[in-house]
Amino acid sequence: MSSSPEVKRASIGRLGSAAVAGTTLEYYDFFIYGTSAALVFGKLFFPSYSALAGTLAAFATLAVGFFARPIGALIFGHLGDRLGRRATLITSLSMMGAATVLIGCLPTEAQIGWLAPVLLVVLRFAQGISIGGEWGGAALMLVEHAPERRRGFYGSLVYVGAPGGLLLATLAVNVSTAISGTGFIEWGWRLPFLFSSVLFIISLFIRLGLEESPVFAALEQNQAKVRAPIGRLFKSQWRDILLAAGVVAPGSVLFYVVSTYAVSYGTSVAGMPSSSLLNPLLSAAAVYFFAIPLCGWLCDVFSQKAVLLAGCLLSIPSCFLLFFLVDSKSPGLIFAGMAFALAAAHAALVSPQAAMLASRFDPRVRFSGVAICQAISVSVLGGATPFLATLLFGWTGSTLLISTWMAVCGVIGAVSVVALSKRAIYSDEEIIEEIGGAPSPAVQTV
Repeated sequence: MSSSPEVKRASIGRLGSAAVAGTTLEYYDFFIYGTSAALVFGKLFFPSYSALAGTLAAFATLAVGFFARPIGALIFGHLGDRLGRRATLITSLSMMGAATVLIGCLPTEAQIGWLAPVLLVVLRFAQGISIGGEWGGAALMLVEHAPERRRGFYGSLVYVGAPGGLLLATLAVNVSTAISGTGFIEWGWRLPFLFSSVLFIISLFIRLGLEESPVFAALEQNQAKVRAPIGRLFKSQWRDILLAAGVVAPGSVLFYVVSTYAVSYGTSVAGMPSSSLLNPLLSAAAVYFFAIPLCGWLCDVFSQKAVLLAGCLLSIPSCFLLFFLVDSKSPGLIFAGMAFALAAAHAALVSPQAAMLASRFDPRVRFSGVAICQAISVSVLGGATPFLATLLFGWTGSTLLISTWMAVCGVIGAVSVVALSKRAIYSDEEIIEEIGGAPSPAVQTV
């Protein structure tokens, strides 16, 4: 046990870099795929469809990634609890990076016919599978290495990649769309996907130097791993999975309302140029970047529960305010609405998640528990947000139901936070003592 603090101090900086790099790649991939689906995929992979049908088909391939996430959570959750956090993180990153680069190399429908859209769907599915294990693994590596009193701050770093990915993706798309003539649709659209190889190589280099989580190393050395972690998880902690998914819910919905639907609403309904929405969004993302670790620090000063409840309460009015300010058509006011939603409400919602969720699952099944609850919430609620918001607006001609839906999710989140706070807390130190002590340094530095 004596070597654990030294291991933590030596590796925590690299762990933070690994988590930020990995989630930056994750969100970068999401944003460039979504933008490409809107701009060119319909024309390149579904040219026989009408313009509207082709775009819808392209967005359907985007949804495939969300449907694949829970499957990825099951697969990588099992691997993370059986083979280790480090090996699983490297595998998920490699799969995600390879799929993204290959999308940038895909022949179009004009070149290979029906096989082109099929390959696009297969690669998008592979992206979703890998992302299903990415967040949980990155979060656990940070939290399980961090000192007990700093887990809120270090756990929050896993989300710093979200605004980082948004900023890089927007820059890459802006550069590629600036190509004159037909260059963008012929080859320029591939550049953002190929550029992801740079992010992948950097992330992989960092992760190859990671040490295994101390608690998993102890489980492995003392032969205390469980044979079927998924089965044990659903048998003994199914209530925790549901409550944890409820904790994640408001953040899942709010992020996609702000980053996706609000931009679509502003351009198609309010009649604003896309720059009047994207520039405020980028500015808000920059503020959000710094707000995440600040909220993580507040978790350690006050408590994870207090910060999460504050985020839930702030999320309730956030969309009412956001759409009111978007309707003003003032970029400055739109920035204020987006900054409130992201840097105040969403940062408080997501910063405590890694530390709080990790502490509620037995380390023997922790990777599975954290990955599954996050994937369920993001897939079912987050992935459906743009479609459902469009449907609600088309039905009512108003954003009132969309904002009410967000408010309901905020209430569900608050109730889930209170209930989950009353559940058992699993201490890594106590588990290590229970199974026979800490691993030797040779095991810890695998």
